[in-house]
Amino acid sequence: MTPTSLTDCLKDELSADELRRLLEISDALHETVELDAMLATIITKAKELTQSETVAIILHDPLKDELFFRSTEGNPAEGARRLKEIRFPADTGIAGRVFRSGEAALVPDINEAPEHFKAVDKQTDFQTRSLVAVPLVARGRRVGVIESCNKTVGTFCEKDLGLLFLVSRTVSMAIDNARTREELQRAYEELKLAVEMKDGWIKDARQENDWLWREVGGLHRFQSIRGNSTEMMEIFRLCDKAINSDITVLVRGETGTGKELIARCLHYNGPRKNNRFVTQNCGGLPESLLASELFGYKRGAFTGAVMDKKGLFEVAHGGTIFLDEVGEMPAAMQVSLLRVLQEGEIRPLGGTEARKVDVRVISATSRDLEKDVTNGLFREDLFYRLNVFPVTLPALRKREGDIPILANHFIHKFNQIMGRKVLGLSDEALSCLSLYPFPGNVRELENEIERAMVLVDDNSLIQRWHLSERICGKGAAESEPTLTKETDLKTLLDRLEKGILMRVMEELKGNKTKVARKLGLSRFGLIKKLRRHGLEQHEGD
Repeated sequence: MTPTSLTDCLKDELSADELRRLLEISDALHETVELDAMLATIITKAKELTQSETVAIILHDPLKDELFFRSTEGNPAEGARRLKEIRFPADTGIAGRVFRSGEAALVPDINEAPEHFKAVDKQTDFQTRSLVAVPLVARGRRVGVIESCNKTVGTFCEKDLGLLFLVSRTVSMAIDNARTREELQRAYEELKLAVEMKDGWIKDARQENDWLWREVGGLHRFQSIRGNSTEMMEIFRLCDKAINSDITVLVRGETGTGKELIARCLHYNGPRKNNRFVTQNCGGLPESLLASELFGYKRGAFTGAVMDKKGLFEVAHGGTIFLDEVGEMPAAMQVSLLRVLQEGEIRPLGGTEARKVDVRVISATSRDLEKDVTNGLFREDLFYRLNVFPVTLPALRKREGDIPILANHFIHKFNQIMGRKVLGLSDEALSCLSLYPFPGNVRELENEIERAMVLVDDNSLIQRWHLSERICGKGAAESEPTLTKETDLKTLLDRLEKGILMRVMEELKGNKTKVARKLGLSRFGLIKKLRRHGLEQHEGD
């Protein structure tokens, strides 16, 4: 099951007890900064929430491509100690399937799951009878799995999956925050040591620190977003105009086009770069939880509210808040957001006094908000408040020539993460990627390259057979493009021309003279077309 379908499991109203426990899990993020203590609190509450014998957080080691148990609850002490010593390949067992696929698992009877990794039970003297498992996703990347085992009351159902999915978001945020804190702490300790050094070394330390800041800053420059197509150059030019202002920006585009990357570049290159950048996905959370996340709450606002909690708008004071999938925001929340944009103030749940906040709002959506306004699904006044400076990201299929650049960038990235030495893409594999429309856009391309990197050997090229069947299955490269509502005639003809050029180039082994003769072109005309379609990597006579 996917995250979207998981949240559908919670269409029925949550019980007061379930809501209380979910809020307690969310509060764990603010109770301590120590990761192990935070995870221990979260999985204790998750065990109660899902009414299970044990809950375990399993993380991924990208260097070894292994899964390991980071935190557990409910196991005997000796079993828990043994559990933390266990490591296994990331494609092993139910946890491996959930991690690799990104889809949750519901197993009411473990005897009916042949992929169950029985070695774990054997080493810990624990008997798994049933389980639910959900992937952990931080900043769009899978980092592990959270699973609950052995339902104590009744049997696991889809509602348990939905509850565990909500828990997984808090766990993922805790892991991401912990990694950020560790990086900041290391930087702080290094700086503190430098200050305590002799005067002759302080100057060198400061120079090194300046260099590090420049390097980190470069991660959030528009140049870090790969692509040199005309469409992306226009996006970069447009965003440059909005960097040094507090203008409200609405980033539009299909899923996977890189909307959050644009938001981060706007923040980290603008006047608010030294303050917080916080994000919140407006879809997938019940209205009450979303309200508490954005605006906070006062002690006693509801059952389980044992202390005041700051909302993300208050946390982001002086900085930027990024509201992803703002089109999914419930109607009542739209009114509250409109008040923030109009008045610059928030009111926590259960509070009587409004608080002023100074926050730049950047939002994103993959929905047709104009259509939603017409259908009464989105407030017209809020739409105009958000759409002050619209930035529309093109789909990957419209970014001519960017696929080779992006693919090679991801190969380099995963070579570093995985400790691999993959050389690049074969011409045939690149042809498949270039012809595929990528409905999932850049994120789908990244996932495809990551998958291929697992299959290919070091010091080798990614071949066509390393790619998934949907991209390079039977007839994939030879299929003619079809006209859809997103594809105009020019784009359709360009794809057809590109496909013909690639097939003939492959047929004649890149001999440009023969290719030009077969296609009835001059050699110069052929070269010009190859360059226009980003196929100049082919060698010829």
